[in-house]
Amino acid sequence: MISFRYHIVSIVSVFLALAIGVALGGGPLKGEVDNTLVSQVQTDRQAKRDLLTQIAALRSGNTFTDDFAQTVAPTLIGNTLTGRVVTLVVLPTAQQADVSALSDLVGVAGGTVGGTVRIGDQLVDASDKQLVDELGNQLEGRAPDVDITPDASPYERIGTLIARAIGTDADAGAAVDGPATTILGGLSTTSLMSTEGKMNRRGSLLLFVTGPGQGTAEQKQGASTIVDTLVQAADAATDGVVLAGPVASARAGGQVKAVRDDVTAARDVSTVDALGRTAGEVVAVMAVAGQADNKTGHYGAVDAADGAMPGAQSATS
Repeated sequence: MISFRYHIVSIVSVFLALAIGVALGGGPLKGEVDNTLVSQVQTDRQAKRDLLTQIAALRSGNTFTDDFAQTVAPTLIGNTLTGRVVTLVVLPTAQQADVSALSDLVGVAGGTVGGTVRIGDQLVDASDKQLVDELGNQLEGRAPDVDITPDASPYERIGTLIARAIGTDADAGAAVDGPATTILGGLSTTSLMSTEGKMNRRGSLLLFVTGPGQGTAEQKQGASTIVDTLVQAADAATDGVVLAGPVASARAGGQVKAVRDDVTAARDVSTVDALGRTAGEVVAVMAVAGQADNKTGHYGAVDAADGAMPGAQSATS
């Protein structure tokens, strides 16, 4: 049996331990612990101040670059698209700020935006391939003037139909006629593609605007493969196509990278990987003007074969 004395000894031991802890904490160890904590806090605060300074400097640099690009844009692109009609094709994850800026810059270049269409998530989702296939077969029968090979894949077929609805090979664009209206209606009903506002004219030049992509690595790769097919189909039916996106679009799984890696597509479709900054938007319109002159190029910051902008390589060689 545990005696009363045992309890007394245990209680005394506990209080003794507490007393020693308090004595050490308030005595010889207190200064060392406090100094260490104070030093760490001061270091962290300085690191935060340094980071804030760097961020402010980067923002100032970006503002200067954007202002500079905006200022020189009329000199670089003025009158390069005079008389030409451009269709903007907005892909999922594209930034609205880029779309708006590109539309304005087409005007600065002397061109006209005939219409803006938005590609729905389902069109670039490989899991919805059956829907794309079924709609493509239905619309093909309603557009007798569209030439589609019998062995065309679902995305080659729908890409050709989209090109017929929003594009043309006539420099001044073309009217949105019966077949175009039918195709646009079918795509809108199934949410595969919608028209933003009124589609005034079909463009002879198509500017696809994309973003960083979304979903898993497999889903991003699937979407990139589909976009690669769509831009090739559009290029075959028009005077030229440009695919523009942010830096991320030129990295693994990105849609710009998919086009650049496809030898056939890269030969005809131009790409830009610098959206998100005014300079990149200006370069995208320069690339569209290049397509109007039958010139293909790949511009930007990541593995861009033709440098930062049209003419950059020849200027440095």
